[in-house]
Amino acid sequence: MQIAPDVWWVGARLDQPPLHHHAYYIRNGADGVLIDPGSPLTIDATLARLRRLTDLEAIRWIVFHNCDPESSACLPRLSELLPRSDARVVTEWRAHAGLRHYGHRFAPYLVEEHGWCLPLEGDRRLEFQLTPYLHLPGSMVSFDSLSRTLFSSGLFGGFEPGGDALESEDATYILENARPFHQHYMPSRELLSASLGRIRSRWPRIERIAPRQGHVVAPSIVDALFRGLADIECGVLSLADADVDLQRLLRIAEARQRLTDALMHLSSPLGMVRAMGTILESAGDVLDCELAVDLPGDGWTTWSAGDGHPEQRLPNPDWHHICLLGEPDMVLALKVADGSARPLDPDLERMLRDFAESMRPWVDHLLDDHRHAKELAALNTAAFSDPLTGLANRRALEELPLPSAYSLIALDLDHFKEVNDSCGHDAGDRVLKQLAQVLVRSVREHDRTYRLGGEEFLVLLPEADHATSLRVAERIRRSVRTLDLAGDAPRGRVTVSLGVSTRMAGQTGEFADLMEQADRALYAAKRSGRDRVCAADPCVLNGGQGERAGARQPSW
Repeated sequence: MQIAPDVWWVGARLDQPPLHHHAYYIRNGADGVLIDPGSPLTIDATLARLRRLTDLEAIRWIVFHNCDPESSACLPRLSELLPRSDARVVTEWRAHAGLRHYGHRFAPYLVEEHGWCLPLEGDRRLEFQLTPYLHLPGSMVSFDSLSRTLFSSGLFGGFEPGGDALESEDATYILENARPFHQHYMPSRELLSASLGRIRSRWPRIERIAPRQGHVVAPSIVDALFRGLADIECGVLSLADADVDLQRLLRIAEARQRLTDALMHLSSPLGMVRAMGTILESAGDVLDCELAVDLPGDGWTTWSAGDGHPEQRLPNPDWHHICLLGEPDMVLALKVADGSARPLDPDLERMLRDFAESMRPWVDHLLDDHRHAKELAALNTAAFSDPLTGLANRRALEELPLPSAYSLIALDLDHFKEVNDSCGHDAGDRVLKQLAQVLVRSVREHDRTYRLGGEEFLVLLPEADHATSLRVAERIRRSVRTLDLAGDAPRGRVTVSLGVSTRMAGQTGEFADLMEQADRALYAAKRSGRDRVCAADPCVLNGGQGERAGARQPSW
């Protein structure tokens, strides 16, 4: 059966489909080429077809795209029947290492030693491209320059459900037959896609594809077949210890590819764990998942698919744990359907452990981000925090976005100079630290505390009315009086004076105006005898018009 100019199919249809063997012959005068002739099961039918085409004396070259027995086990028979003494086996050196075990008489023509080309009589030549591991180490394909036919060996091969048609123009049909064939025989989609890319780059104008199994690919669908074949998931049997449920393994293989795609596009741990949860749910009986990493300085940090924020904890102890990596430790916790007593699919777990190593760069990136965040936090702490007390500093106050309504409490240690003069500056520092702790304990959770410098402090109370701010100020005053500062202050006690000002909702005016009122109230407390709270009249702040009320001392 002729499939292209001087290119003939001379294969055999086996009695037991779905796998037939296709051998081809290029009729080129006395320089004939026999391609992948077959095995003892098929060679008689192939020889019969050849004798109807040509004299066996015309066969000079025998091309073997690899050393698979189904295409090469006929070598001893050909050694006996082919008459030419100069007939040669054309192959690659790794395939030749296997072919020589048949004990044939033909000298090898190793394509890598001849520029991956076999010149033929006339203007014809065969060109070769290595396709390693598809499905044997020395596998290759060949291209006839005259007919522009690609002899693809196992590539584009497929199981044949039956029928007599040799060539097909139905790309979907060919791909449906090629999919299970490649899932069984080809090692990985990455290797398959890489070889397809090399073939397409070297020979952009392929008119026809002649595989060793399946259907000859018609010119109209060559491009569609290249695109479709590159998307077939291969190597799925590597996910199991035995040839078992192929559909289940295909789900796991698809999950592996989707995880790889997610790894390329997602950098955040939250995005990654959510993607993993969705992918693993479709691959097996996984209902939920958590990803935990032992971060330097922070310990175990866990991201949950259902929670938007990481937590400082180990993953759920009742779920199935898979240790993915070490240094840093990374654990994936899976909630399996029907409760924790049901074991996880061992092939799914094996895939996840194998996949984990490809997550190493992602984890390194996570650690870099974590380290940079810690360094940035340290710089922010240094820039916006008081190094002695740990409170925010004046610069942090200047950067703060102000609420529409708030109160200020300005406070100052009374007679702090006496503390430094009588007990020393180290003692003074300890007193300031104690005062800072009192402020933190005395204010509300969302209030902000500042050390402005020296013994001057400030509390900003968002959305606090005047009465609330006065209560907080008095709580601070009383707490400071109870501090036991024996050895650090004269008489072992210190006091503070406090001034309070409030900007009510709807009032206008600048922060500087409210700060000035708090300072004036503080100075009024100093003049009134210290150790007390004085408040500015909250009704006088009105658009910064310059009117100010005198400070007043509340009655307690």
